[in-house]
This record gives sequence, C-alpha cells and structure tokens, in this order.
Amino acid sequence: MTLNDGFLLVTLVDGCRRWRNCQSRPPAAPALSPGEPMRFRVFAAVAAAPLAGLVLACGAGTSGTSTSGDAAPAATTQAVTTVKVGEVLNLTEDMFGSKTRVAITLTNVRAVKPSNQFDKPDNGQYIVADVAVVVNEGKFSISSGSFKLVAADGNAYNSTFMTGLKDLSGQDLTPGQKTSGSVAFDTAKGAEKGGRIALTNMLASGDAGYWTL
Repeated sequence: MTLNDGFLLVTLVDGCRRWRNCQSRPPAAPALSPGEPMRFRVFAAVAAAPLAGLVLACGAGTSGTSTSGDAAPAATTQAVTTVKVGEVLNLTEDMFGSKTRVAITLTNVRAVKPSNQFDKPDNGQYIVADVAVVVNEGKFSISSGSFKLVAADGNAYNSTFMTGLKDLSGQDLTPGQKTSGSVAFDTAKGAEKGGRIALTNMLASGDAGYWTL
C-alpha cells in the first residue's frame, strides 16, 4: 500500500466515524460543493480495493476440506488363514490402534449321536469339535456362535446347542487367560467330508480363518 492509499484509508475511516456520530442527532445538510460527493465515492472505491484483495486471500486460505490431524486408523485383520484340524490358527486384529493376538486350536471333530430322543438333528447328524483359546495380547471374546461348518458343496451350517456338551464361551478374555469347550453343528450326513470349519469375525470382510476337515 502506498502513502497515497494510506491517506485515502484514513480519510474513509474518519468519514465513517463522523457518519456514525451523526446518527444520534438530526442530520444537517452538509455544505458540500457539487464535486465533493463524487470525490468521496472515488476515495471509497480506491481504498476498498486493497481490503477486497485481503478478504479474498483469507477466503482462499480457509476454503476446502481441512486435512490437519491424522485420520483415525481403520480396523484391520490379518489375511484369512487356513490350517488343518489340530493345528493352531493365530488370529491378529488391529482395531483403532488396539491390537489383539489370539491362538485358537480346533481338534477332535466327530459325529455325535443325540443323548435323548428330544435332541434329534433336523438335517441328519451332529458334528462336534473341541476348541481351545488362548489370548496373547489385547482383549477377546468368543463363543460357539463364532463358528460354522462349510460342506464341500458350499452349504454352510451354523453352530447349534446340544445337550450334554460343554459349550464354548469366553467373554473379555485378557492376555494369559484361556477358555475351552465344544461346538456342535446340525448338518446333512457326510457334510464334514472334504469340508471345513470357519471362524467368523465381525471385523473381517468374510471369514477370519478355516480348519480343513
């Protein structure tokens, strides 16, 4: 801004101050020569030009989406792992910066006859598997509802309740804690041949892991 521009700004501010002071009393007709109103409008236009540029510059600096700060980390799981029955499936979850590591072992898959006449399978047979869980890091919950049996033809069978079994259950397990129990499936006869048992997980886009039968 030049010295001339500064003079014009001072003139404009002083004129605005005088105008505000005049609002509290009846306005008097100013003794202006015919050329003075036009000069005042010219002064205002010239003085406003630098201010308009400043406003536009500030607007450009604040428009758009803010990118400051780090984005919240997404919940992720490791790639789907497939192991054989009797082997350990190591599950790793990273949920918003909180890491969980769990070792899950599935063993002793067998067909089981119902213990009473009221506990008959709807699909043909009961398949039962034993599961052991150890938490190595973080916090983890699991139950028999975390598993399903997928037959070779693609039919999936959710777990079910069966009397006489110790149902798998573990809530908010912390490092060093463990749980074990059994999981039962009501399946068609022979569904276990060539099939697999899946560990489901709400954080995974599909199943979290498999044990081949």
